[in-house]
Amino acid sequence: MKPYYEQDGITIYHGDCRDVLPDIVSAGVIVADPPYTFGLRSTEQGGKSGSWGDLMNNAIFYAWFLREFKRLLSHTGGAAWVFNSWRSMPVLARASCEAPWPILSTLVWDKDWISADGQRGLRPSYELVALFGDESFALKDRSVPDIWRYGWSSFKPNGHPAEKPIELVARMIALSQPRAAPLAVLDPFMGSGTTLHAAKDAGFSAIGIEIEERYCEIAARRLDQCVLPLEPGL
Repeated sequence: MKPYYEQDGITIYHGDCRDVLPDIVSAGVIVADPPYTFGLRSTEQGGKSGSWGDLMNNAIFYAWFLREFKRLLSHTGGAAWVFNSWRSMPVLARASCEAPWPILSTLVWDKDWISADGQRGLRPSYELVALFGDESFALKDRSVPDIWRYGWSSFKPNGHPAEKPIELVARMIALSQPRAAPLAVLDPFMGSGTTLHAAKDAGFSAIGIEIEERYCEIAARRLDQCVLPLEPGL
């Protein structure tokens, strides 16, 4: 597939990750923010997340990309960070069993901000991120806790509704680079390009895949505004 954007070691593919991932050989770190499966509903009993059958059917897709991530990281001993929420964590847990690839840890991202929700339950102020790793992977810094606070709000500076703070993603990349030499960072659900921006700022090469062309264009513009560091990894 011809890249949508390719410059300074950063590559963007406009397409479905199911078509692109099989052609990628390896990655050092994967940061993935897949659809959270909200809005699925095949029965009248289904709620915001749809029926249990909907959720478990979507685990087929989750298991597919987890197997791809596992393959890509087996060449480098790297790690994958997969964003999720309390509503669709059962999908990720089922997919982890199906892959099979166990979740090493679950990170709680404290947004330091209370988002809107329904009128009956608690208003959410966090999201979850599952950490997966190759068999040879281990975090070198054993002092890292499983709750990180990075403030966020309803304003998304680059227009993507699920955009994440660049500081949060940058920390994931820095913590889980498996070797001293910089390895490629991969984001198969690229959105507005935050992962690629963070990778470029740190001097790493990166690959992003995005199914919506408007976000490919936003990401490309962001990357053109980045300034490369003097030395890789700084």
